[in-house]
Amino acid sequence: MQTVLKYLLLIMCGSFCASEELQNQTNVPAIFFSYKLTPSILKYQEDYDRAVTLPRDTFIEAAEKFLGVCNADTYVFINQPGLRKLDFLEFETEFVSLQRYIRRSSTAIKFEKVDLLPQDLYYDLAEFVKEYCNVDQVLNLRGNNTEDFQPFIDSEKRVIIIEYPKLPEDTNERKEAFRHYDKYLRTILAQIPSPEQNVIYTSLNPGTTLAHESIIPIQIFPDIFDIKSRVGEVEQNNRVLDVPRLSFNDYTPRFSEPPSEYVSIFDSQLIENNRGLLQLIFTILVGYILIQFFFTKKTIVDEKITNKKDNVKQTSPQLLKKVQEIQKKPSQQVS
Repeated sequence: MQTVLKYLLLIMCGSFCASEELQNQTNVPAIFFSYKLTPSILKYQEDYDRAVTLPRDTFIEAAEKFLGVCNADTYVFINQPGLRKLDFLEFETEFVSLQRYIRRSSTAIKFEKVDLLPQDLYYDLAEFVKEYCNVDQVLNLRGNNTEDFQPFIDSEKRVIIIEYPKLPEDTNERKEAFRHYDKYLRTILAQIPSPEQNVIYTSLNPGTTLAHESIIPIQIFPDIFDIKSRVGEVEQNNRVLDVPRLSFNDYTPRFSEPPSEYVSIFDSQLIENNRGLLQLIFTILVGYILIQFFFTKKTIVDEKITNKKDNVKQTSPQLLKKVQEIQKKPSQQVS
């Protein structure tokens, strides 16, 4: 349905562009979006009527309410001179990065028609943020020069003001400009260390538009903002998830522990469970002791007998010699 409606609106706009001259803008579109939830800001969207131009004071009040929560690390104010609501329909496919950042935001509101705003509005809002959100640095960037931006890695809060060149009136050149500026926006936002960013996108320098543009029922990115409105105030980027703690089963050892730290041979249960094994061990032990006893005793006896025989063999010649000497003595005396 949205696709058919866009097609019909493009046909209507094409017919107006072919038959009408451009006139000076009397109102400009605007978008707010923040990575973190900005509470109480959605009511400005709910109270807004697309057929009516939002007063300047109401817009500034909404901007200060949007920024005063101080829920960002970087505040980005984008001025696109000559921006008109018809651009969001005619060149929707060129806003690739802008749409992606809006989709992933927790809070996003848009106003198709806002009274012309002061050209120094962003400097006033920068002072407001510096006072209420403890911000010291304000960076001013030219939207057609990436060399103006020096990447930083510290966590200090900053305000970044991006001033794009004025959009050309030629359709093809305007399309190319939107494509280029969208890539520039992606380059800058992607180099900011923290994703917690609050962004305001509008025009502080009005250009020209169709005389009957105000009667064309154009919406800014309806596919995105219709979902944002239905979802309501919900934090979509809460990194610390509020989930229940995980539950684990009680610890159960794989093997049951013994009843005591040390196992005793006098444990009656151990003896009863291993009676046969203990009897076998005892029998083998007694048999081994008996064998060792008799074998050792036999060895000792054998050694004694051997020693006696050796002694007899050694003493027998000496005894014979002594006997012979005794026998010789009487015979010598008789002579």
